Parts: sequence; structure tokens; C-alpha cells
Amino acid sequence: MNVQIVRSISVLLIGVLFIVLGDSALNMLIIAVGALLMIPGCYSLVSYLRRLEQRPMFPLAALGSFLLGLWLVISPSFFVGIFMYVIGGILVALGVYQLATLASSSRALPVAWPLYVFPVLVLVLGMFVLFNPFEAAALPFILIGIGCVISAINDIVAVWRTAKQRKGTVHPIEITDAEVVE
Repeated sequence: MNVQIVRSISVLLIGVLFIVLGDSALNMLIIAVGALLMIPGCYSLVSYLRRLEQRPMFPLAALGSFLLGLWLVISPSFFVGIFMYVIGGILVALGVYQLATLASSSRALPVAWPLYVFPVLVLVLGMFVLFNPFEAAALPFILIGIGCVISAINDIVAVWRTAKQRKGTVHPIEITDAEVVE
């Protein structure tokens, strides 16, 4: 299966999850990651304290893991904000990439102008998220979900149209008379 189709389906599913679950899914995910960071950190710290005379060096990485996990659990909204900047940047890059891909495809094959609408919408959405990351938390996640769905649909349509056009333009060349030149 085409890698672009698999990527588009994955982005489509992520977009649908963002639309359906909104920001609550991300808060839960950040808390879960925090808890998962705290577990090995706590285990290492307890293990160090139990065998203090055998281990002269303090497990600084374990303490860092535990504290970062605790911070994620206590204030997931801070990390949601950081995540919003990352997602906004990804959407901007994705929109620019799709526009560049369509522009380069239009040199070889005709590309309908409506195919440019979706990448522009993704680009504008990414810029909105970058400049308004803390606006009502659910709204940016729903918009990100919509952007992911639009992007995925646009990629799928572009792949389908390109494959269809290439299939129709490839004609085998028949050689009727040839001689070998040495």
C-alpha cells in the first residue's frame, strides 16, 4: 500500500479523535505519561535508599524522571500549551508542504484549483493555533482535528487523482524498426 495513503489514514484517525474527544484526551495522555515517568523514577529512588551503602552515587536521572512526571501529573495544562505550539507548527509545515507538492505536480500534470483550497486552510489553521494556543482549550483541538481530517482527505484525493492521471498518460512505445549501433 502507498505510504502516503497509510499516513493520510493515520492523520484522519487522529483528527477524528481530536474532534470527538477535544482537549480532555490530551490532558489524560499527559497525565498518563507523567505517571509512567514517575514509576521508574520512584522505583530507582527507593532502590537507592534501600541500598545506600552499596551505591555511593545519587541517581540524579531517577530524580529528574520522577520530578518531571510529577510536574506532568500536577499541571498538564502547561504541557498542553507547549503541545499546541508544536501542533500549530506541524500544521503550518504540512500546509506549506502540500502547497509545494501540488505546485511541483502541476508542472507535469494539470492540477485542479480546488485542490489548493485544503492546504491553504491547513496553513491558516496552523497559524491560528500558533497565535492563539490558549484560547478555549477545546476549540483549538477541534480545529486541529478538522485540519487533520482536511489534510488527510486532500492527500487521499491528490494521490488518487495523480494515479488516475498517470495511468491515462502512460503509453508504451512500439519499436517497429531498429538496428544495433556499435
